Amino acid sequence: MNFGERLKNMRMDRKLTQAELADAVGVSVVTVRYWESNTKKPAMDALVSVSKVLRVSTDTLLGLSVTAQEDRLALSPAEHRLVLDYRTLDTYGKKAVRTMCLLEKERIDELAAKAKTNVIELKPATQTKQQTRRHKRERYIPRYTTPSAAGYSVPLDGVDFEMLLVDDSVPPQADYAVNIDGNSMYPYISDGDMVYVQKDVELSIGDIGIFCVDGAMYCKQYYVDDEHNLILVSANPKLRHTNVFVGADFGSSVTCCGKVLVDFRPELPDYLFEDDDE
Repeated sequence: MNFGERLKNMRMDRKLTQAELADAVGVSVVTVRYWESNTKKPAMDALVSVSKVLRVSTDTLLGLSVTAQEDRLALSPAEHRLVLDYRTLDTYGKKAVRTMCLLEKERIDELAAKAKTNVIELKPATQTKQQTRRHKRERYIPRYTTPSAAGYSVPLDGVDFEMLLVDDSVPPQADYAVNIDGNSMYPYISDGDMVYVQKDVELSIGDIGIFCVDGAMYCKQYYVDDEHNLILVSANPKLRHTNVFVGADFGSSVTCCGKVLVDFRPELPDYLFEDDDE
């Protein structure tokens, strides 16, 4: 877990908004957003202020030492949501969840025990292609069934997903898949296309990503101008009006949910720089 993720999890555990943390530390919301996206690191005096507000040591913030209690509280956003959902269940629902967790833990423990036996299975010298495929470990990733809009806002967080069986053609670094609604990323991505996304990766200018802006989801190209304003860019010049502009002083909540994996280097559209050339 990097610094930005650690800071975000601790802030959420203490039920603080980005604006509240920024006000308590004496920095702008944009600065906190940069910290949580791991784009920038706080200076030492700011780090000390953050540690005081969150009531943790600077070593814990930096991941150098974590107490058992702090480690227990450092939930990921998905884990935090699961805990909140669990608390809304009735007695029957909570019992069902605990039973499922117990069964899954027993399955994992059994697999771990088998791995320690160091038993070597002798396989036939020759196998058919069909037999070889059956012996390969199946791989599943989440596919969100609610589209992420290329120009329109729809939610991505939540339980609206299904597990998708993928083959070797899917990039190994893909963490999830999502369908795209709209043509603002044409010609790179078309309406209805399914894309594969890698989480927890730093974006470069021009990369295509999945972004959450104040709770709305977008599939756009990443661009930051000279004034540190964030622009989520539509590749399709006909839909340039669907660009999302987030000013450096807007105080908006922006999260990058991952990088869309493509086998080429996306170029920013020419129209983005037309005013600069005049």
